[in-house]
Amino acid sequence: MTELMRLDRDGPIGILRFTQPGKRNPYSIGFVEDLVACLRQAERDDTLRAVVMTGGDYFSSGGDLVGFQSEIAKGARATSEMVDKVHDGGRAAYLFRKPLISAVCGVAFGAGLSLALSADIVVAAEDARLCEVFARVGGCPDTGSSWLLQQRAGAGVARTLVLTGREIDGRTARDLRVVEECVPAGQVEARALEIAREIAQHPMFGVQTAKRVMRASAECSYLEALDIERDCQSVLLCAHDFPEAMNAFSEKRKPQFTDR
Repeated sequence: MTELMRLDRDGPIGILRFTQPGKRNPYSIGFVEDLVACLRQAERDDTLRAVVMTGGDYFSSGGDLVGFQSEIAKGARATSEMVDKVHDGGRAAYLFRKPLISAVCGVAFGAGLSLALSADIVVAAEDARLCEVFARVGGCPDTGSSWLLQQRAGAGVARTLVLTGREIDGRTARDLRVVEECVPAGQVEARALEIAREIAQHPMFGVQTAKRVMRASAECSYLEALDIERDCQSVLLCAHDFPEAMNAFSEKRKPQFTDR
């Protein structure tokens, strides 16, 4: 636990809480370092089967522009290195092996929105405010938002949101397929936890493999996706859980999974 975030747990579900909602959880270098550390901790904990990521009343207002100024003043090389370090947060979230669900209330701007979109599933409050704010401040997308937004909503919607810097609420984000679900603000975390528990009841080796397959196939052709699926499914068919499921079906009993 740090002053910026902490990793709680609710049974088999980890809850990664950003703990500076009064400051709207700015995406600072310190925030990134703690985010990477917490995700690694959650990944190493075999008793955690999924993680919900939440900022409470405010998910994240985005990049710490004031804090970044000292590095920017050093020139292009230092600035490039700083941006790459900021990107470590998105990399850690996107590559997280377990199911990751974002629970978005308040604001998710810039890098904060990128972080939310790096999860597998996003649950947003109806009155949440989402914005690709980069154009408003003379910048271009970073922290993976150019790719993540196009993957979710398509190129046309992504270009519109990026180039206009338009702010949208949770309902509009759902309609545009930027987020998967939209609920009243008071229900966001509960709904995210509900989804996490639904996922957590399944054999984890299969779930984590399925996540890897979905990530990989999103970046390739149909024929390449078939190859990815073949290679991963062949392993699962020979593991413990899939054969156990087939035996249980034949014997008309509940399967006894061991996550091996």
